[in-house]
Amino acid sequence: MGSMTESRVLYLMRHATAESWGVLGDRNRPLTPAGRDEAAWVGTQLAESGVEYVVVSSAARTRQTVSSLGLMVDVEPNDRLYGAGSGTILDIARELDPVITTALIVGHSPGIPTLVHLLAEEDSDPEALALVSTHFPTATCCRLEFEGPWADLTGARLTRTIRTHLPR
Repeated sequence: MGSMTESRVLYLMRHATAESWGVLGDRNRPLTPAGRDEAAWVGTQLAESGVEYVVVSSAARTRQTVSSLGLMVDVEPNDRLYGAGSGTILDIARELDPVITTALIVGHSPGIPTLVHLLAEEDSDPEALALVSTHFPTATCCRLEFEGPWADLTGARLTRTIRTHLPR
């Protein structure tokens, strides 16, 4: 087992671009082709990230985002993430298995952006913070680092913001 001051990394990601509301209803909205490309690009950025485990909302667009990332890790669909506020998402992060040191949670706005802002401490990377200060577009993924167990997560250093730069 690691020491009590083991560093942990939490990636928080908003799903990629989805189709607008249609007959399928919100939960079943699929990604657009551009959304799949966005997620695939973010996946290339996460390839060396060490993500060991993914928790994903049960919505079609979040599950498709995770598939498009191409990470070969265990994925847990969690119905609580669908429409979750920042408090629920934080609870889910705090419940992660202690053996996991790097995890990714893929959910929705406004819960994901709100949690990034709540967790990001003053020693966060200014550039990473600036990228999400006013806008948190689809497929944005933030890397947060903190010391100690998941259960004690209350704040973290935002060290990187991954945003797609694909042509629209």
